[in-house]
Amino acid sequence: MAIPSEGQLEAICRKDMASVNKSVSSIMDAMEAVDKALPYTWVGRDADNWRTEYNGRMGQLTALLLMALPPEEARLIEKARKKQAEMNRKRQAL
Repeated sequence: MAIPSEGQLEAICRKDMASVNKSVSSIMDAMEAVDKALPYTWVGRDADNWRTEYNGRMGQLTALLLMALPPEEARLIEKARKKQAEMNRKRQAL
């Protein structure tokens, strides 16, 4: 199997990251839709308790998606660049 070129790997990486970003956007859109619907669907103490727990979970998810994802993306890109450089060295040695 041939070693993919740097351009091919970059295109694959960009496609994968676009897919991840699209998924994050979809999740955030769904969270926003729930936020808009909740005040009109359920009232009372149980609803308030559930809403408090929901807000906590959504806060954690938001932090993960918007704060943890970008550094992880950068780490994976750097890892891929190092791997690509290694593959380029191997290709040149052939």
